[in-house]
Amino acid sequence: MKLDFSNMDVGTLQFNFARTLMVAPTGGAEVSDCLKAAARIQSSDPESWVQEWAALAWQAGQTAGQKHSEGNSAAARNAFLRASNYYRAAMFSMPPTDERLDEFIRLSRESFQRAAGLFDPPIEVVEIPFEGARLPGYFLSGGSGRRPTLLVINGFDSTNEEMVHWIGLTARSRGWNCLVFEGPGQWSAFQMNPHLYLRPDFEVPVKAVVDYLVQREDVDAKRIALIGYSLGSQLAARVAAFEKRICACVCFGGIVVDVAEAWEAVMPAVLRSALPGLFDAIFTSLEKVSPQLRGFANHSRWDFGVSKPHELLAAWKGFNIKGLASQIECPVLILMGEGEYQQTDTKTTLSILRFVSELLCPAAIHELTFSDGWAASHCSVGDEGPANQAIFSWLEHAVVAKDLVRAETAHDWSLLKKYQRSSEIDRLLQDLRVSVV
Repeated sequence: MKLDFSNMDVGTLQFNFARTLMVAPTGGAEVSDCLKAAARIQSSDPESWVQEWAALAWQAGQTAGQKHSEGNSAAARNAFLRASNYYRAAMFSMPPTDERLDEFIRLSRESFQRAAGLFDPPIEVVEIPFEGARLPGYFLSGGSGRRPTLLVINGFDSTNEEMVHWIGLTARSRGWNCLVFEGPGQWSAFQMNPHLYLRPDFEVPVKAVVDYLVQREDVDAKRIALIGYSLGSQLAARVAAFEKRICACVCFGGIVVDVAEAWEAVMPAVLRSALPGLFDAIFTSLEKVSPQLRGFANHSRWDFGVSKPHELLAAWKGFNIKGLASQIECPVLILMGEGEYQQTDTKTTLSILRFVSELLCPAAIHELTFSDGWAASHCSVGDEGPANQAIFSWLEHAVVAKDLVRAETAHDWSLLKKYQRSSEIDRLLQDLRVSVV
């Protein structure tokens, strides 16, 4: 596999490689493992991606078992973490018809849960009751007493286990509790509860999660903040509009206000007006040459329980939060990377800016540039460090000090203007008031 790190585009092989490697600092990968896999993976052969990561995962699992039997808890923990991460990498773009998908999801989860008990203090494995089902998650304690708590909504294709690496361990090191969970349609939650398809009204499952949190003696019920990644940023914004027990909301990766609209905006013109049969034929041809489209479409098929391409677009129609911005009362932080500005089309950018302009609550933005390296990619995949620094600095003001106010002056938006120019964008930016953190 050729590693061209000049391209941070979402879903490319180098993006997914960086995503797998990035958790090395928290024990979830080894550089030598990842480089060996890259050397053997054939860019033109999706199956070689699956086989190489699955082989590494199996080897890490064997090492974990051996180290655990020898009483070497630290080595066993990290080997279990690697096994979990490598199984996640292997399953990333699999079609729902692949029998290995179910096995890899289970093995990734079980490997991480073996590791969870070997942390000091242990990471708590939780299951939250919801509509006759159980939503899986992990609770990381920030210390004794009632602590502020960060609740995490995963992205479209993120796992609980991944989110512990991305932000859970950082939260705990800063004295925050952190609860990561999977809701309807997300990997383990859907596997464990096959009737729970992905749904847009995420405030419903989040209500059950917050109900669980406020009953815990180690959670300060007045200081529960929410963060959502990628698709989770839209879901988090929607949750904040309805769930008033959330005291601060972080939207990481921008806020795609209307997912179906964003899909249509980047489609070839011939697809926008094509009848279902022609749409399916063209879409299927595009999937064969684009690992990005193939991965997104395969996971959408699994999440929604549909098979035909035209059904995918229909399934995303409900993921639209237009008109909800004014209902958000808690402060909001939006994180955007230069790579995201570069890859976002004008129509989607306008929807985001209109939404932000309608916020009545204190709003802030943190921008990451290419000078920050892979922190500037979608959701900072490749390097979460700079973003986490900004997130917890802002949370200390929003949740602990409670000293945020609406911005009085306009941000210059020079980074956005570098990639997006239109008269309407210029007009919206002129009047948009956000704090810069």
